[in-house]
Amino acid sequence: MVYQKRVSILRTLFNLVAIVIQLQLNYLIHIFNAITGRTKSIIRAGDITQIAKVSDYLIREHVVTTKDSYLLVVHKLEKRDSVYNGHGKIAYFHHGLCTNSELFVLGSEKNKNLPYLLADLGWEVWLGNNRGNKYSRKHLKLSVSDPEFWDFSLDEFAYYDIPDTILYILSFYTHEDKVTYLGFSQGCSQLFASLSLKPTLNNQINYFVGLSPAVIPKNLNHTVFKTICDYSANDNTFLHSIFGYRAILPSVSFWAYLMGPNLYERVINASLILLFNWKSQNISKDQMKIGYPHMFSITSVKTVVHWFQIITAKRFQMFDETCGIGLTSLSTMCKSPQYTVHNAAPFPIAHHLNVPMLLFYGDSDILVDIEETKKLILEHNDRMKSKLEVVACSGYEHMDVLWANDVYEKVFSKQTTSMGALNGEHISQKKLTNFEWNGNDYSP
Repeated sequence: MVYQKRVSILRTLFNLVAIVIQLQLNYLIHIFNAITGRTKSIIRAGDITQIAKVSDYLIREHVVTTKDSYLLVVHKLEKRDSVYNGHGKIAYFHHGLCTNSELFVLGSEKNKNLPYLLADLGWEVWLGNNRGNKYSRKHLKLSVSDPEFWDFSLDEFAYYDIPDTILYILSFYTHEDKVTYLGFSQGCSQLFASLSLKPTLNNQINYFVGLSPAVIPKNLNHTVFKTICDYSANDNTFLHSIFGYRAILPSVSFWAYLMGPNLYERVINASLILLFNWKSQNISKDQMKIGYPHMFSITSVKTVVHWFQIITAKRFQMFDETCGIGLTSLSTMCKSPQYTVHNAAPFPIAHHLNVPMLLFYGDSDILVDIEETKKLILEHNDRMKSKLEVVACSGYEHMDVLWANDVYEKVFSKQTTSMGALNGEHISQKKLTNFEWNGNDYSP
């Protein structure tokens, strides 16, 4: 009698799904091969080192050990064969929520890559990373699979990641004691929080350039997401019950690979409309194909909960550990307890802030409430009244301050001029506009 081995239904379904995925990948390879030149090289790049190499720049990796034992990878961008000139010009870039250091070097043209422009102007350029993202998933005692590893929010970013990274960078130089800080979105709020929690840090920042400073964002666009935001803020266990107690959306990179640049671009654009009503009309298709596959990186679920708390409370505050504690599920739906008393300490920005700053924001960006931000900076703080400059970019949304077609004219040229003036330099417009993309190489 011949024994017939039975194949399980699950195995059959798995094999069918595997075939469909392989067919999709074969199709994507065909589509991808149709993309040529620099766009293709950056899309296929595995990390920031390979991205910078496409434009003939060098990335040196450094590891910062925070006081609570996280290991953060910080990237130093250099022109090939460059030597530190001792001019004391140090620029530090910090990314936003769910992104990493790659964000700043994904421009489709030379003039959309501010770190490259500054390196060509003689700046020492550093790009930081938050704990938990693509480059910083290491701890001296905890494994990345431990929920304890992911028990962090804006509080830890502000108290450890930013100050410890800046201290490391300054220790790298013999005669320098200040850096120029350039932040995008959450990278701005992290610095504000750090300056309030560690006032001595004000003495280590000589200038702050903020791009789309998300400090107290307005609410999300769609009613469903607004409801999720409010409910999560009132009960900090709610979002964890959906996404767990570790990273949020860890499979984004897989879906970006599976969908390919064209489909992934459409999915991201549709998501941005649903969440924030951003139409992305100022960003070219080529820029989207380059930027979107590298843009996202994971963070903790707790960080997202923290932002939902800030949005709902309309207050730039530390993480509220008491939301939902000692309350029934029904009582957490009642907003009155949340508005009668604040359970979380604020980030006391105005009480300590003393850094000259230049802020850029888009007037179509719902994540930036510029009036609330100015109030936080200036209220009860007379010394900041002469140190704050705010630039509104007409028609700009959140990502436009990095990637818009005219971002150089509206944002970067003003930044480089102001940063040069900080160091007693006069940068002519002729010099600024002489950065051109020539074939496979950038030439200043």
